[in-house]
Amino acid sequence: MARSRRDSSGAPPQPGRHGPGGDRTDDEVEQALVAAEDARAEAAAAIRERDAMAEAARAKVAATVRERDAMAAELHAVRAQLAAVGRGPAPSGGEALRGRLAAAEARQAEVETFAEELHVANEELRAQGEELARANDALARANQELERRVAERTAELADANAMLRSAADTMPHLVWSARPGGAWSYANRRWTEHTGLTAEEAVGFGWLAAVHPEDRGRVLDAWRAAVGTGELRVEHRLCGRDGTYERFESRGLPLRGREGHSELWFGTSTNVEEARRAEAALRESEARFRGFAEATADVLWVVDAETRRLEYLSPAFEAVWGVPRAEVMDDLGRWAGMLHPEDRARVLEALPAALAGGRVDAEYRIVRPADGQVRWVRDVGFPVRDAEGRVRRAAGLARDVTAAKEAEAGQRLLLRELDHRVKNTLASVQSIAAQTARGAATAEGFREAFQARLVALAAAHDLLTRGAWQGVALAEVVRRTLAPHAGGEAGAERVSADGPGVWLRPEAAIALHLALHELATNAAKYGALSAPGGRAEVSWQTTAGPGDLLEVRWRERGGPRVWPPARRGFGSRLLERGLAHQFGADAELTFAPGGVEYRLRAPLVAALGRPG
Repeated sequence: MARSRRDSSGAPPQPGRHGPGGDRTDDEVEQALVAAEDARAEAAAAIRERDAMAEAARAKVAATVRERDAMAAELHAVRAQLAAVGRGPAPSGGEALRGRLAAAEARQAEVETFAEELHVANEELRAQGEELARANDALARANQELERRVAERTAELADANAMLRSAADTMPHLVWSARPGGAWSYANRRWTEHTGLTAEEAVGFGWLAAVHPEDRGRVLDAWRAAVGTGELRVEHRLCGRDGTYERFESRGLPLRGREGHSELWFGTSTNVEEARRAEAALRESEARFRGFAEATADVLWVVDAETRRLEYLSPAFEAVWGVPRAEVMDDLGRWAGMLHPEDRARVLEALPAALAGGRVDAEYRIVRPADGQVRWVRDVGFPVRDAEGRVRRAAGLARDVTAAKEAEAGQRLLLRELDHRVKNTLASVQSIAAQTARGAATAEGFREAFQARLVALAAAHDLLTRGAWQGVALAEVVRRTLAPHAGGEAGAERVSADGPGVWLRPEAAIALHLALHELATNAAKYGALSAPGGRAEVSWQTTAGPGDLLEVRWRERGGPRVWPPARRGFGSRLLERGLAHQFGADAELTFAPGGVEYRLRAPLVAALGRPG
């Protein structure tokens, strides 16, 4: 009844040695066929046992029938003898015959009963035989159905195996199957195309020929370890068809059966050369990024768009904010708490804008917790998107612009000061022009006097510009004013200046320069400096104590006799009233016969800018 295991071609099925799933297909078919044969053998044994039991029953029935017939014959003979005895004189053995008759009748009754039982048993055996025959027919039909299903399953598995082989061949990875320990049983087309080895050459340990010689030992060690761990993962170099080596990562897992045993491993070898180069480039890029971030004075920050937590904060943060980075890395609220109260709401509204895809350029103040110092920060934030254009992070650069803010404030102050000084200068020019015109007899005289006074005013401004209008030393004012009259060694004897270091504020320096210019011009035209032996002396001193004063004196000696002027001009009014009014000082101009003298006594605070 059992059928031989052959496929539709009549040849015994062969195990699939070159397919990724061939071994498992053969095992399943083999198991199904063995189960069918076992079922057929059990059915045949049951039928043989039934036939033997039926034959034994028939033999026993025949023996019983023979015994019954013999007993019936014996009973007939005994009864005949008893009848003969009844017709003649009573023999001596009559009682014995009646005993034999009774025993024979009892035995016959037993035989009849047993015969009935055998008949019933025979009927049961016949019924069981019919039922067993029906079961055998059903088993035969089930066997035919099983063989049909096995054939279908074999064809399906063959198709699946072909599909798997085709899929493995079209995958971009190098696909293989192996026995535990690393003996290959299959290699896909990609593997053969890449290495130039055929699938037959790769079977067993032939695939090792493509592995770099320095990596083979490590790969085999990984295979031996994988048998225990249940996973293979090893990186190695693999030789290509062109003879160049590239890095591959081989990964494999066992295919476990019902009992948990693994007779076959499946795996892939993936080219990771580009990935490793990209990783190296990424590490180099990250190193450059960190080098830049840690070297720059700007604060570089990166915030995760989903968690709203800081991913990176450069070391410059500690120099600007004055607190360790660790205090704000896990708590942006700590950073928000350092914002100036007047700027906090505006700044906290800006970060969500960057996380939503916008750019932010904000200036705000922070209050350093360590020293309470207020610093100005300019923060430029921008979104960082992934390949799909989604905002994954917000990043930015924050710079301490306190110095720039202070410079802007200083510039605004300077502009206001310049505006004030220009207006003062124009007022001074207007006053000089009016006063000069009032004392000039002719237009030419006005032009010369006005031009000279403008030159003097410009010289004073030039002197102050060199000092950024922070003031100038009184000695420098005297030197620059008298320089035109002290040219050469001989001229140095005609003018002298003596006094302590005094620093004049700009307004005081301009006024004193103009005053000394008027005195020197008058001396050069009419006084001591107009004569060969004449000289001019300038001295100054300060007095300490209540009402500190600066006293400046001008004296002329060796010039022509001096006569008081018939009227006071611009110079006299500037010396006597202008400076006195500007400094709240006492001014005295004397036209002594031996030479002009001038004395100015001004409150020290009105003249000083800063100590010289």
